[in-house]
Amino acid sequence: MNPIKFGEDLARKADLAKSLATQKFEWPDLSGQLLVFMGMGSSAFAAHSMVTKLQACGNNASFTLSSNPTPPQANTSKTLIAISATGNSVETNAAFDAADGYKEKIWVTNAAARGFRTVAMNAGEETGGVASLSYLATHIALLRLYESLGCISGLEKSIELAADSIADIYSRREMWLPELINHIKSPAGSYFIAPADRFCSAQQSALMMRESPRLPSVPCETGDWSHIDVYLTKTLDYRAILFPGSKWEDQLFKWTQERGSKVMTIGFDHPHATSSIRYKNDSDPLVRLLAETTFAEILAQHLLVTA
Repeated sequence: MNPIKFGEDLARKADLAKSLATQKFEWPDLSGQLLVFMGMGSSAFAAHSMVTKLQACGNNASFTLSSNPTPPQANTSKTLIAISATGNSVETNAAFDAADGYKEKIWVTNAAARGFRTVAMNAGEETGGVASLSYLATHIALLRLYESLGCISGLEKSIELAADSIADIYSRREMWLPELINHIKSPAGSYFIAPADRFCSAQQSALMMRESPRLPSVPCETGDWSHIDVYLTKTLDYRAILFPGSKWEDQLFKWTQERGSKVMTIGFDHPHATSSIRYKNDSDPLVRLLAETTFAEILAQHLLVTA
């Protein structure tokens, strides 16, 4: 990992999003097929999010970690979609090679093509060694599949709006960054919370804190928070960052208000939030998916450089 080059990657993230808005991804026609997604780390976060969307659209889709010792049983009615941004995930490579009996196997990557059908992410070189640009490109590639299955329209416009949002977040970083740094100052670390359909945003944000400045950070789903993280608010200096979109936000705030825990909201305002950070186009669900992790990426890179 190179913290300076990571910063350079983040500086061109908005431009990458804009260029990917018109990018054609080489997806075959997967209409009516049973889709099995697999991956690890950031690739797994994005894949799981897409499976949630596909299921809601009526598609038969499932997800498994590449490391799963009991993967879904293959058959000729299923297509396997394996995601490895670097192409070097040993677990995904091993699982993909061992998977037999599928109708088709598709390799999604930002690296070299394999001897199967490959869908290129087209994220360019990620010189910082952190999956930020490729994470964005993974989502856009999967959204193009989502579009091809008739689940969404107007995707190009949404990606362009996300590019504007990322540019806005990046250009104003000196304004919001001190507030975010101050908010997460706790020996207990930071806690990122997001709704089920974008749980990947909490996972990716927490990963950035772990991977770059090597600080403790935990993701949680908003509704599930009341069954998992709520207990920590009794004993820790609990500092949460909450992304919008769940109907269970008020339930979360009921507990944090009672126990004096600090919750910053990103992309929306709430009367019980400690503070909030807004950004351009933050009411658009797809913009949120593609842009909101930029906050944690910039935060993590800054903390790594200044450590």
